[in-house]
Amino acid sequence: MALFRFKLLTEAGKVQTGLVDLPFDDPVAAMRYLEKSGGIALDVQILPELVSKGVRFFKIGIGSVSRLDLAEFFNNMAMLVGAGVPVLSSLEEILDDIKVPRLRNTIQFICTDIENGQTFSESVEKHDRLFPFVVRHMIAIGEETGNLEGMLKKAADHLLHIHEIVSGTKRAFMYPLFLLTVVFMAVVFWFWYVVPQLVGLFLDMGIDLPAPTRILLALSDWFQEWFLVVMAGMVFSVVLLGVLRKYVTRVRYGVSYLALHTPILNTILKTSIVARATEYMGIMIGAGLGVLRSLELVTNATGNEVFKQRLAGVQSSIRAGSTLSVSLRRHQALDPFAIRMIAVGEMTGKLDDQTAYVAKIYREKLDGLVQVLSKTLEPIIMTFLGVMFAVIIAGLLLPVYDLISQIGM
Repeated sequence: MALFRFKLLTEAGKVQTGLVDLPFDDPVAAMRYLEKSGGIALDVQILPELVSKGVRFFKIGIGSVSRLDLAEFFNNMAMLVGAGVPVLSSLEEILDDIKVPRLRNTIQFICTDIENGQTFSESVEKHDRLFPFVVRHMIAIGEETGNLEGMLKKAADHLLHIHEIVSGTKRAFMYPLFLLTVVFMAVVFWFWYVVPQLVGLFLDMGIDLPAPTRILLALSDWFQEWFLVVMAGMVFSVVLLGVLRKYVTRVRYGVSYLALHTPILNTILKTSIVARATEYMGIMIGAGLGVLRSLELVTNATGNEVFKQRLAGVQSSIRAGSTLSVSLRRHQALDPFAIRMIAVGEMTGKLDDQTAYVAKIYREKLDGLVQVLSKTLEPIIMTFLGVMFAVIIAGLLLPVYDLISQIGM
């Protein structure tokens, strides 16, 4: 699939320009495809690979489609298909209400493919950058079994569950990060601007500065001289670490290992990883994929390198003849509770139901952690902030007190 820049004369007589992902590597084929969607292609050019990567990374000109947008789309499709409306008519009906440009363009292309004789699953398969593999596979299973409505509904629920897990993880980190940012900016403001002004005033008046004030002055001098250098070094280090993490496996593993052994952070990450892994396993096994293939996809979807290696070990153990629960326990790939529930699913033949149940439990646990974390960290950070400013104010008021004492004498 390549990224194309196009200029299209629409049926309404307007010139439409933009960027679009198409399942072709040839501008001529892309031009014909665009014209089948309506209008006359005036110009179609394929973007260079490096430019395409930058555009996709920053979503410049193509926009982004959230999991909530996809979930709403599949939920609407499930209702229309369940009501007996044909797939093509359902897509055309939904198309008018979609406000996300990238999703609307993609659905138009899918409608064109269906009009040309392709099935819904075949046309969706072409847009693998937009629709996750699990969703595409569920649509194919739904068409084969005649239960497209049920699979579309499951796809919508799955996307909503993944959104809950990801957004819950982000919420857990965003609030503490916001508080720490406020504290950091306040400290910088005081030591960069307020303290030098007041201490300079004291020095001009010839006041003998006490030890706390001299410490504040030393810290302020350090900020004035080294703060920008340190900040530039930190930014460079973060960028370098991000690049190394992307291309060097050992660095990626080291960052993942450190995150899993950092207090508070490790609990949130482990809960999120277990919730996502079991969610994916439950959906894929329920959609007809084998355990080993489901594990391969879960491993590829895992961002933590430590868990990725553990799940790779689980796959090796299953190939050697071990059961899923035994392999998970041997490689410590999931929490003991999750493994026990999966073992029950293996014994009862309801592995998809048990993994879905575990995913639900850990989603709720993650939500509880977010609430507890916000309530716990707020007083801690506010107490730290209060103590810090009390020390600063005390250091600035001591010279004033000495000055008043001298005047009184």
